[in-house]
Amino acid sequence: MSVPDYMQCAEDHQTLLVVVQPVGIVPEESFYRIYRRISAVSQVNVRDSQRVLYIRYRHHYPPENNEWGDFQTHRKVVGLITITDCSSAKDWPQTFEKFHLQKEMYSSTLYDSRLFVFGLQGEIAEQPRTDVAFYPSYDECETVEKRIEDFIESLFIVLESKRLDRATDKSGDKIPLLCVPFEKKDFVGLDTDSRHYKKRCQGRMRKHVGDLCLQAGMLQDSLVHYHMAVELLRSVNDFLWLGAALEGLCSASVIYHYPGGTGGKVGSRRAQGGSVSAEAGNRHRPGKKGI
Repeated sequence: MSVPDYMQCAEDHQTLLVVVQPVGIVPEESFYRIYRRISAVSQVNVRDSQRVLYIRYRHHYPPENNEWGDFQTHRKVVGLITITDCSSAKDWPQTFEKFHLQKEMYSSTLYDSRLFVFGLQGEIAEQPRTDVAFYPSYDECETVEKRIEDFIESLFIVLESKRLDRATDKSGDKIPLLCVPFEKKDFVGLDTDSRHYKKRCQGRMRKHVGDLCLQAGMLQDSLVHYHMAVELLRSVNDFLWLGAALEGLCSASVIYHYPGGTGGKVGSRRAQGGSVSAEAGNRHRPGKKGI
């Protein structure tokens, strides 16, 4: 059963969800110190483009919510950043194994992941790697923000690939039927060659592409896809997905008509084109104050 987030707003539909978690025993103060720096990088301009990517960070996200990622892509964990303490080379294999186990939790939706290691020095730390960053201490990690920007660029490459692949009209190919978790058992044995079924598949995929366009910074394209999805889904009485398409359409419209945002100070920062502070990543997050 998914856990609802009642604090979401229209702008969340255009964000990529990245989970930041500790691996092993990490001092709480140190973790949140790095987490705040990571979550400050919540807006990145796409290189050689006018598009902007918005990132939503969470330090806790129920895995069951991830199952709704096909229904609404902003609910899908696409990035994982893990933080760990490791001061001894002999502990490194076990630490790296824990990192892989952490990835398994979100493996079905993950685009890319990173491991930030603090305290380990020597031969292992000197080996160049794209998925692991080594820092001598929590005080000597000046490149954290740059690493996050590079990480977000890698997420964009995967996102753009998926968007282009699914937006392409593949005449003759069967379009898969996207489902929410509780629907999967209901569609067993259906006539997959019927016109009704094909329209349902087309409508859901069109809505899905609208989500991807919105996340990829292509607002106008997302509006087109959402409108097409609404017409297709309405014609086959696919009410759940019709509602989701209308929600996406409303969110895209709000983002278009209110470029300054609807989140108060957060929105005004976005309008100015500057990086949104950690406050933006935390406005939906109950619990620890200032996180």
